[in-house]
Amino acid sequence: MQFPSFCVLVLGVSLVKTSDPEPSNYEEKMNTCTLLAGANGLPGIPGTNGLPGTPGIQGLPGKNGEEGPKGETGDQGLRGIQGPPGKAGPPGSKGDQGEMGPKGDQGERGPKGDSGGRELELLKTQTSHLQEQMKNLQLTASKTSTELELLKTQISHLQEQMKDLQSTASRTSTVFLGQMFPNSTAAREKKFVTSGTEGNYQLSKTTCSHFGLQVASPRDNEENKAVQRLAAKFGKNAFLGMNDQETEGVFKHLNGDRMEYSKWAPKEPNGDHEDCIEIYMDGNWNDVPCNLNRLIMCEF
Repeated sequence: MQFPSFCVLVLGVSLVKTSDPEPSNYEEKMNTCTLLAGANGLPGIPGTNGLPGTPGIQGLPGKNGEEGPKGETGDQGLRGIQGPPGKAGPPGSKGDQGEMGPKGDQGERGPKGDSGGRELELLKTQTSHLQEQMKNLQLTASKTSTELELLKTQISHLQEQMKDLQSTASRTSTVFLGQMFPNSTAAREKKFVTSGTEGNYQLSKTTCSHFGLQVASPRDNEENKAVQRLAAKFGKNAFLGMNDQETEGVFKHLNGDRMEYSKWAPKEPNGDHEDCIEIYMDGNWNDVPCNLNRLIMCEF
């Protein structure tokens, strides 16, 4: 606080002497000056800023703010590595039949046949000659009635001879086939035979055809059971006559008839290059390549 210039603080001690003659008697008086408060002075000049204080401790986390707007789509990421292979898909549809391959080499010559075959051929030749004689006699019979009666008698005799020859040929053929194919079974009027030998499909056809027979070709359940019994007797699967060598998937008999009866095993037929049929010992069928060896079984 500042005091005005007109106020002077005087502190003094004044010794006032009285008119009393005694020098030892005097009186002290103290004079005082009253201190009065003046008016407020002008504001002072602001002081300099103090030093920065030490940083305070971190406050508690604030509440989550509102969800912001959706950002723009980012750039496409890098391509991932290839995954493991998936499971194999179902098999596709059967393709078209491929072109026929080159003709194979000629097979080895088969063993020499039994002598019974020549006897059978001789009987067939004699029968053929008798038939020619009958035709000639029938032409001559038209000349005269007398000659006609004679010719009729001769024809009758020739017919009897033919029956005897046919009967003999049949017995000879049966005996001969029995020697070549000692194992047989029958279904109604059809008979199935085998010698127990094996071969591929072509050899099976050749063997059966050589004796006037054909590869076993069952056309109903009864015939199939007969073939099954004979195959089971030898413990072998046997070739059947039907095949789809001409058109893939269309099985036909050897005479060209389309196959109507079948006894396929489950999931058969299933091979693109399996054009022939084998019969299992349980009677079911399976398509197989024709170059495999199977039991040779014929029918007549």
